[in-house]
Amino acid sequence: MKKDWLGSILLIAITASIIFLLFSPVLKHPNGFLFSKSVDPLKSYYNFSYYLKYDSGIRHDGINYPYGDHLQYINSHPIYVTVLKFVDKHIYPIADYGVGILNLTMILSFLIGMPLLYLILRRFKLPAWYAFITALLIGFLTPQFDRIHGHFEMVYWFFIPLFWYLLIRYREQKKPVLWGICLLLSGIIGGFISAYFVAFYAILLIGVLIADLWFARKHLKPQLKSFAYLFALAVIPILAVKGLVGLTDWVSDRPTNPYGFYVYHANVFSIFLPSEFPLKGFLSKYLDLSFQWEGRAFVGTPATIIACILILIAPIAWLSRKKPDWSFFFQDKSYQPYLLAGTLILLFSMCFPFKWGFGFLLDLLPPVKQFRALGRFSWLFYYIFTVYSALIIFHFFKNLKAQKRRILAYSVLVAVFLSWGFSAKYNVDRGTRGLFNVNDKLSSNHDDFLNRFVETKVDVNQFQAIFALPFASTCGDKLLFEHGMTALGEAMKCSYHTGIPLVQSFSPRLSFTQALSSIQLLADSAIQKSRLDDMNDKPLLLITTKQELNEQENWLVSQATKFWEDQYITMSILPVQVLKTSHQNWKKHALELSHKLDCPQELCTDTLSDLIYYNGFEQLPAKNTFTGEGAMYQRRGTMEVLNQTLPINSGLADLSFWLYFDTRHYDMPQPTLTIWDQAGNQILKQKLNNRQNHNVYHNWVRISTQFEAHPNYRYQLTVKGKYTCIDDLLIKPLKSNVLIKKENQQNLVNNFILQ
Repeated sequence: MKKDWLGSILLIAITASIIFLLFSPVLKHPNGFLFSKSVDPLKSYYNFSYYLKYDSGIRHDGINYPYGDHLQYINSHPIYVTVLKFVDKHIYPIADYGVGILNLTMILSFLIGMPLLYLILRRFKLPAWYAFITALLIGFLTPQFDRIHGHFEMVYWFFIPLFWYLLIRYREQKKPVLWGICLLLSGIIGGFISAYFVAFYAILLIGVLIADLWFARKHLKPQLKSFAYLFALAVIPILAVKGLVGLTDWVSDRPTNPYGFYVYHANVFSIFLPSEFPLKGFLSKYLDLSFQWEGRAFVGTPATIIACILILIAPIAWLSRKKPDWSFFFQDKSYQPYLLAGTLILLFSMCFPFKWGFGFLLDLLPPVKQFRALGRFSWLFYYIFTVYSALIIFHFFKNLKAQKRRILAYSVLVAVFLSWGFSAKYNVDRGTRGLFNVNDKLSSNHDDFLNRFVETKVDVNQFQAIFALPFASTCGDKLLFEHGMTALGEAMKCSYHTGIPLVQSFSPRLSFTQALSSIQLLADSAIQKSRLDDMNDKPLLLITTKQELNEQENWLVSQATKFWEDQYITMSILPVQVLKTSHQNWKKHALELSHKLDCPQELCTDTLSDLIYYNGFEQLPAKNTFTGEGAMYQRRGTMEVLNQTLPINSGLADLSFWLYFDTRHYDMPQPTLTIWDQAGNQILKQKLNNRQNHNVYHNWVRISTQFEAHPNYRYQLTVKGKYTCIDDLLIKPLKSNVLIKKENQQNLVNNFILQ
């Protein structure tokens, strides 16, 4: 309709004017600002910008050196950045402006989303003026607005209205082939921007299909064909995205059980209450109004009132012994499938039914649990229910006018617009707060940074990769090092300006094997660094911040040669041979020690053997073992490993054991050491470090601690968690040395393997 196109153009013009007022500095200097300098959003900027400048194809070589990573798993907007790479190579050079392109794309996405909302409202026969105002209000109230501080691909809020609008046109059965193809393409393109978008697409279509099946339950047969088509439209984009990524991914051990599925979800308060309201402080004394920010999708006060009315109609009618009258709320039958689908999706975003005793269903639907932030699915409900509320409010407005109550009709409408408007303004104010940070990390000018190397006469090309300290990494949420986030940010800056890749990656979907090998670079010298086998002999560029370093990090810094320093960072040259030599020296020392300690028994020591406690759990055959044929395993709960007195002298003692890194659960089991004196008094209860641990060997993590030992005290070691498996528990006096002989020649020296 001509009116729709005119309305859409005018809406784009008004939206552009508002955006100019909100983002004027960024629109004038797109590359001059970072919407956030914290590491998570900086990582998104870096991944996008580095690829645009240096890489091509499906592989990002700027992180996780020397392996790189697949574009689909690192928030790089794969299909979009690939198109931009083509533009840079064949049309116009834009490689230096990744930050600006990303900023403008996020901002200008509103110009696509607004007319789509307007067209959706018009499809349900709302007048142009009303649809125009409502689209503006719903658009600027969108919960996706504040994602502009991070998770940048989630700011592209137009995808959900796009999926919905194309679905509406397809279901109208006018040119279904054309609209069906457009719908498929939108799902596939969305999927190659973010996996969440193809999931939103699929759950919207499947939700509508379930609603259609319900409403047509008495006459299913004539519509089975159309239902089959809709199901095919829902699943083809998922299969296309997953299939292409699977075919091109060179990694087979990515995490499939991320943290957050049972945490980052929506609830009633996150949907129907604003973040702040006058009575919140008072009500919080009596109600738990808290919710996870990932589940925030406030629909506005007018929509909340309508939801309350819908909930109360049935009990009020029951109390008055009347049949509830739903006719006013369901006048448009074509909207009912969307409303039911939106409600089902809302329940899913609240972790229903999984959090209510049906978690076993995840074993039947393993891809579902990969979405750690279920709360994001509530965004679909947000758009469906706000549009529905707009329909109900307009029907109410028309009824009042028909009753000659024009003043009241317009008063209600103004009140609704003001309420939604104030909420939208608060949403925009919160979203733009602290947004305009000077881009001093990934600017288009590289000279200032490269001058550091020129001044110190250090050749940039001599380095194979950058290693940052304090160390930062996540390994499927199991081993987590967050102390070095600032250093990682500085390393990204250096990498972008020099083109030198990073050893580290803070991606939660990184290959377990590769993540563990980067963590292992700071392991004890007793552990051979497997990652070095895939690296060359060129030195590493070591970047350290002024933060406190741990013992292993300090040792590494002591082996490097500093060449540049300012108030924020130090840059040094670290020969990789240092890491190789340290292990060779340990191995030489361990071999000499093992010859010196050699004895007929399994356990040899340079102190009294009675003072040593060792358990290899050989009597407990297990699927996974560190050495030998046995290990202690428990599927879930608290496992008691040790609970007895030990014939140990007074003084410092060393406790160590190996804990299996089981990928079936996102968390590491938690070991706890408890000590009681002879009178039965508890003198120590200590949780052992199980998350920030560099001593990794294959799929095992060495847990260790030192404690003050006393003879005849009782020592208890428990491990709580899921899929807990431990092996080779050793307790010894701190300064003593212990050799444990194994049949497979994997002898243990002080509980490290000597091959």
